[in-house]
Amino acid sequence: MTKKTKVGIIGGSINNGWASGTHIPALQHLEEYELTAVGTSNKESAQKSAEAFEATHGFDQIEELAQHDDVDMVVVSINVKEHYDAVKTIIPTGKPIYSEWPLGSTTEEAIEMQEWVATHHIPTAIGLQARQAPAINYVKDLIAEGYIGKVLSAQLRVSMQGMGAKADKSTAYLFDRTSGGNLLTIVGGHNIDAFTYMLGDFAELSATTAQQFAKVQLEDIQKVIEKTTDDQILVTGKLTSGAAASIHIQGGVKHPKGVTLEIFGDQGSIVLTAPMTIQFGSHQLLGAGVGDAELQELTIPDSYYSVPESLKNDPGYVLNIAQVYHKFAQDIQEGTSLTPNFADAVKVHQLIDAIRKSAQTGERQYL
Repeated sequence: MTKKTKVGIIGGSINNGWASGTHIPALQHLEEYELTAVGTSNKESAQKSAEAFEATHGFDQIEELAQHDDVDMVVVSINVKEHYDAVKTIIPTGKPIYSEWPLGSTTEEAIEMQEWVATHHIPTAIGLQARQAPAINYVKDLIAEGYIGKVLSAQLRVSMQGMGAKADKSTAYLFDRTSGGNLLTIVGGHNIDAFTYMLGDFAELSATTAQQFAKVQLEDIQKVIEKTTDDQILVTGKLTSGAAASIHIQGGVKHPKGVTLEIFGDQGSIVLTAPMTIQFGSHQLLGAGVGDAELQELTIPDSYYSVPESLKNDPGYVLNIAQVYHKFAQDIQEGTSLTPNFADAVKVHQLIDAIRKSAQTGERQYL
């Protein structure tokens, strides 16, 4: 690469814990990029954030950031309900876009955004970063290589304390069904996408959702709000390979187990665990292949890491994001498709729609 890609982050405030804790350190570890601009909701915070992150520019208007000559690529790291307008503003510049997941508040928004970038031939990346996790790609390859023979079944269980009956003011939107961000779309989207990335698409599914908590206590402001989102999501079905599949995602769990994925083949088994949800990393792998008497720890080969050595011991928050950026740099320069893009995002949105429809109607969905 002959020059660094200059990046502007919409939502790059020092108060945005996700951007400041993942996107910005990821960029700082990579030689392919230079953070040149941050955008926040007001000029004062933009300037303070730019100074804190050693960026040249701070903006309070998305259009100014996107159009600036010192910005080659734009990252959208704001509330999902604001993604549509942000992407629409960036499109006329023709600059590559990396958007957080979910892409849109609705599938219709996501489809429209995908149509925009396709028409203008704009490279895109979507923040489904579990696809870039070394452990996830290693499991995907082990399955493809026949390590456990023919896959018979797979079950994914995810439990977390959040998304239940307690939260704070900054995350209150997650309990409003109309916002587009909730347990099904965010946690479900990341985990279900990683599941199908490793094992293949659903051919058919049935789903049940439930709301066990009707109200949420916002502890920092001592306020109770109504909750219109589900905190229990159960999906069962068959994959295109013929394997049986089940997924259970639940929020508000007092003693959560994080992620447990068990994959059973006719010649062996793989077990993947993680303390939080699947996109955050810290994955542990056990496996027993053809001829193995029992499960044993699997070491991920170095070839699955494409980031600097300094990140290899990162628990996954920064590492997986950095792996996305590294591969997206190649997509931009060479026209490859190494990172999931807006078209992949639309596909996940549509899968979530099928889950929601099955839960609402009680009817099995065929994809």
